[in-house]
Parts: sequence; C-alpha cells; structure tokens
Amino acid sequence: MGAERSNLARLHPAPATAPMAAMLRAHWQRLRDGDALPRRDQFSPRELAPVLSSMFLIEGTERGAARFLIAGRVICALYGMELRGAPLGLLFEPVARAEIAGIVAGVGDGPSTVDLTLRAARGAGRPALMARMMFLPMANRMGTRDLAIGTMEVSAEGRAVPMWPNGEFGHPPRRFTIERCLRGPLAAGGAEAVEPPPRGVPLRLVE
Repeated sequence: MGAERSNLARLHPAPATAPMAAMLRAHWQRLRDGDALPRRDQFSPRELAPVLSSMFLIEGTERGAARFLIAGRVICALYGMELRGAPLGLLFEPVARAEIAGIVAGVGDGPSTVDLTLRAARGAGRPALMARMMFLPMANRMGTRDLAIGTMEVSAEGRAVPMWPNGEFGHPPRRFTIERCLRGPLAAGGAEAVEPPPRGVPLRLVE
C-alpha cells in the first residue's frame, strides 16, 4: 500500500502550501506546556478567526470512529450540509473509512500529529480535488485525550477551484480517498520533525 500511495502522490501532486494549518499549528504549539496537550478551553476563537472557515474539531466515539463538534464553512460546503454532530467518515469514500478511523484513533493514542493528502475524483459536475487535512491532538477539560483539532484546505488539480454551477467544489457531497499519511511524534515544547508533503499546486483559499 505504501508504494502504491507514493505513486499516486507523484501522479497527483498535493497542494504545496497549507497556510491555515500553519496558523493553527503555531497557536496549538504556543498553548503547550512541556509534554502536556493543549485543552479545548485554552483555544482562542478570536486569535483563530482567519482559520475558522477551514477548521474542525472532532471527538472520538465509543465505536472507535470520530464525529464533528465543529466544522467550518469550507468543510460543510464539501458535503453540502451542516456537519456538526456528523461522523467524520462522511467526507471519505467507503473504502477509506476504516483507514481514517484508525488514523484518527492514533492521534490521541500516540499522541501524534497527522498530515493527510486527500483526493476526490472527477465526475459529472464535479472537478477533481486535492486537499491537505491536518490533525492535532488536544485534551478536554478533564485532561482526557479524546479530541483533535485540525484544518482542511482544498485545491483543484492543476488550477484554482472554479465556480461550478453547484458550488465552488462541484455538486456535493464530495468524498475523498487517502493518498498520503504523514504522522509526527510530539516533541516536548517544540516543533515536530515531520517530512513535508510533496510539492504541488498552490491553494486557493475560500474565505
């Protein structure tokens, strides 16, 4: 699977930059105290205002999946409805749902950070899309590591996302497969040493 995924990443380059992810990661890192994870109540919506449209907050469920507690406008536009309370797996093709569940479980269990390269296939009224999705572990008020905060930034392959009749991302719902997963261990009070994703087409952000 690793070799196959590497080949796919070369055929369909990932977005080269993820500015929303960088902003959120910097805020998350500032809130860390040694090995401790930031708590949900420490995050400042005011400081994160530029990121909110691409940001999400998820929590684990008893069945090992994850559901959205918060989903920004960009993420809801991909599915075509408000996603608060909905399973994270709705944004993924059925063949990728078990894999994303395992990846998300590892974010809290590690704990670790995760950077995904995703792809949504072209179809009738739907442009082919690439996305960068980042997960950062966080704790609830009781200190339990069952939450993750992150961003999802989307681009079309080889060009900016056009204005399609059914919305900027084409006719919803848009569902993705996983082309690359980079997991980074947490460094105490410092940045994680993670291999950068492959270079590709710059993002067009949706405000």
